[in-house]
Amino acid sequence: MRYYPVFLDIKDKPCVVVGGGEVALRKAEGLLSAGASVTIITPRAGKKVQALAKKGALKLVKRSYEEGDLKGAFLAISATGSKEVNKAVFRDAYKAGALVNVVDDPELCSFIVPSIVDRGSLIIAISTSGKSPLLAKALREELQGHIGEEFRDFVEIIGAVRRKLLKNGANRVKKEGVMKDLVYSPIPIWLGSGEVKEINNFLKKLLNEGYTLPKLGIRLKGRKG
Repeated sequence: MRYYPVFLDIKDKPCVVVGGGEVALRKAEGLLSAGASVTIITPRAGKKVQALAKKGALKLVKRSYEEGDLKGAFLAISATGSKEVNKAVFRDAYKAGALVNVVDDPELCSFIVPSIVDRGSLIIAISTSGKSPLLAKALREELQGHIGEEFRDFVEIIGAVRRKLLKNGANRVKKEGVMKDLVYSPIPIWLGSGEVKEINNFLKKLLNEGYTLPKLGIRLKGRKG
């Protein structure tokens, strides 16, 4: 295994993106979605980057990258077309102790960014260790067809049941049995068709009246039931 897979908590962490094009924008949006504090450094920012800066979603520094720009950064991404700039970002990140990714150059990376299937709390990361981003993308698209948006709610339901079982002092054997029944249940199918009543009936039968969706604090928008 070439890389050690890990999910980073970057909420409120200072992260720097060097570059202002479409790739830099995508990287910045990914960081923002994870709660990072993002700064983009570029002399030429696209309209979407400027719009994000204008509404305060990120900080935009409109100039070329300079040595020292990564001071205090937790993570840096270089998405420029300049080999010189990319090498400078990699070198400076190493000195600053920051994690660094140079787009399309695995040799100038301390981490690589996988292809992601995002279903809220359910995140599936796919990587070919930098050998074929296109294959990773194809696999992501295949998985997206099998793991629909209903899995966002499914994970929340499982999490809510687990929290309540722990709060109520359920023993390990009972908790593991319930979790297994939930994971292999038809709940995703019912979520997909909006059959809230079926979900509540299943939860009540598996546990008791205290485990219906309303009692668990789960609200499903636009569902029947």
